[in-house]
Amino acid sequence: MTRSYLLAGAFLRCLLFVQPACAQEQAPSDDRADKAGDIVVTAFKRPQTLQEVPASITIRSADLLTHLDAQDFSRIADSVPGVAFATTGPGNSQYIVRGIGGVGFVQSPTTGVYLDETQLQTRALRGFSQPDPQLFDIARVEILRGPQGVLFGSSAMGGLVRVVTNLPDASRIDALGQVSVSTIQDGGASGDAKVMLNLPIVADALALRVSGGIVRQGGWIDDLRPTTGNLTENAGTPRVRKDVNWTRTGFVRAALRWTATPTLAITPSLIWQDVYSNADRPHSDVTFGKRARLKARYDDTFARDRFVIGSLLIENRFDALGGFTLSSNSSWLDRHNSLSFDVTAFDSPIVENIVGPGPGGRLFPTPLVDIGRTDQFTQEVRAVSDGTGRLQYVLGAFYRDLHQRSGRTITVSNLFGIAAPLPLGAGTPPVIQDTAVRFRETEAAAFGELTYALVPGVKVAAGARAFSYRQREASRRFGIGGVAGGDLAYDYDERNREHGITPRVTLSYEPGPAATIYASYSQGFRTGGVNAPVSDTICSAAERRLAGIPDVPPPFGSDRTDNYELGGKTSLWGGRLRVNASAYLIEWKDYQQAFQTACGINNATTISFTVNAGRVRSRGGELEVSAAPLDGLDLHAGGSFTDATYRNEVPNLLLPAGSRVLDVPRWTWNARGTYDVALLHRLRGTVFAAIRHVGASNSGFGEGEVLPRPAYTLVDASAGVRMGGGLAVDLFVTNLFDAVPVFGQEFTTSPGNTTATSYFSYLVGPPRTIGLRLSKAL
Repeated sequence: MTRSYLLAGAFLRCLLFVQPACAQEQAPSDDRADKAGDIVVTAFKRPQTLQEVPASITIRSADLLTHLDAQDFSRIADSVPGVAFATTGPGNSQYIVRGIGGVGFVQSPTTGVYLDETQLQTRALRGFSQPDPQLFDIARVEILRGPQGVLFGSSAMGGLVRVVTNLPDASRIDALGQVSVSTIQDGGASGDAKVMLNLPIVADALALRVSGGIVRQGGWIDDLRPTTGNLTENAGTPRVRKDVNWTRTGFVRAALRWTATPTLAITPSLIWQDVYSNADRPHSDVTFGKRARLKARYDDTFARDRFVIGSLLIENRFDALGGFTLSSNSSWLDRHNSLSFDVTAFDSPIVENIVGPGPGGRLFPTPLVDIGRTDQFTQEVRAVSDGTGRLQYVLGAFYRDLHQRSGRTITVSNLFGIAAPLPLGAGTPPVIQDTAVRFRETEAAAFGELTYALVPGVKVAAGARAFSYRQREASRRFGIGGVAGGDLAYDYDERNREHGITPRVTLSYEPGPAATIYASYSQGFRTGGVNAPVSDTICSAAERRLAGIPDVPPPFGSDRTDNYELGGKTSLWGGRLRVNASAYLIEWKDYQQAFQTACGINNATTISFTVNAGRVRSRGGELEVSAAPLDGLDLHAGGSFTDATYRNEVPNLLLPAGSRVLDVPRWTWNARGTYDVALLHRLRGTVFAAIRHVGASNSGFGEGEVLPRPAYTLVDASAGVRMGGGLAVDLFVTNLFDAVPVFGQEFTTSPGNTTATSYFSYLVGPPRTIGLRLSKAL
């Protein structure tokens, strides 16, 4: 951390430690409970009951996540109305809210992801987006639909996912241990062991909370190991590696909360997580069928995602101005990624053109390795009014400094004894391509939102965020032989900068304590970027001029979303029935789209770079219903309709105007029920069942191929008993009917040198899993 960070942090801490003379109330906590039993959320940076917030929000409680055996949010993202889920493997989950988003490389995301006060989303590296923290010892997950640009800034243009953890409690000792084992249909075994300890150090003043665990997700994809382009030649032989796509995760989270005075609370925390997958992603070759759970790989693959998050939250309450809380949160994210991907089917022909065909028709194994490191520092200071007067406010300032370094290397792992001539053989192992990128982005913003009660029951809220960001990207690429071979394709250092204002206006009406009606307009944005030069090895300068292609494509600016929304929330029969609904129209303007053209002989060489040339329109709505008709019986149902279309043609995907946005189903719905009943003295039983349906959509990977992504329906269930002394035993099953959910498709086999019947692979979810969970609370 630089000296400027330390000086700024010291100044803010000095400001926050100034004590008001007459302060009496406790510093606020994220886990307050409403007197009526309503869920309290902090999605808008202030404690509010879910039913009074004039916005479309879904909550996933800790109990529900346990019933669903959800290790991270990607496990249940598609159970949230209005949220679509796509992935290209561990550490690269994409959440698409209200049709705003897509699977892409090296772009800022469109959905914000927060862990408490820490922003997790950054510009995506190749093969990795934001990390997925483990959902153990958390209070809830809040999902906000619609742009959140005012309070959360860039990359929340579709919505926001916020994981809220449990804070240390200085009033009591608390502990929880949990172990589970499970088996996957036609796959491997899974298991986990987790523990939490909450320890008061000074009664009612200082507490430490530590949680952590080890999780192993068994695999269900088998590897073939063909040697030639005939993918099926080993299909009848024993698999080279069975259940290859297993994943291992270790994590530790520690927080210390010190209530230094009745008005001041200080909470430092540290999080470490390490995810390793024994395959780059859960591929199932379409050639063999998605149920075959079989992938042909010429070389081993893997993916690893490690991160550390350190944060310091300081909260101090003041009596001035009607009472407000001043908060400072300083966060640091250090993330390391590595990924090995088998590109033999594409790049072996390059080697063959240099050294000749492989012996016996073998293909030369060519693994691609992506590595990346992300360092991000964020600082936010905000003042939030207490919520008792006609005028309420949130005022704040934000700063972010992002550094990323990434590299891509494609090598030849086995030449079968053939000597590699220069420049291919300039290094060991021989290199086909070597790329390095350095990126820095700084963002500063001031934001505020005022809410005023015009008359009892009628409130108007208006807010804005003024932002400014700067970017610098430097990259160089070497071709055959890598750096040692000296085949420099390009070397550039480009800058980009922009500033703007993001607004939001909301009008809400509460006809009574059990209903809220609202109308809102909100805006979101994400930052732009720079383009790499067009290399002479791709097209000559003369060819570029003839095709109208710039030598260095200019930087592209931010794109934005304008969201118009109507919604209502009702609570009937003393809260036993709740109905929440919303309808919206979103215009996504200046969409960051790939501009694609061609040059060379017969226009055979494709050139693509990013421009602000696209537009998307998304229309739809969400409905959620909760009912408690009997004591111990809770029923929930929800659904959404999303009509998201490109308003212009998308050349790189060969899509005409009016085509549906990729990976966004029109219809999704879900339902679940829980019944809790007393069985014997100090013994209770719980039965749970849930179903979710995701409609059909299209998916693509950007190579000009768009494929149908079939609909799927998943059913989960569990049954358990709670005994005296905090002991619980649960039997659970996920994907009860062994459906095959497809979370994306990729163009992973070259049509030029294989005998595959299809050149694509499904990215599939886990088959039916049956398990037993044992937990003990203190």
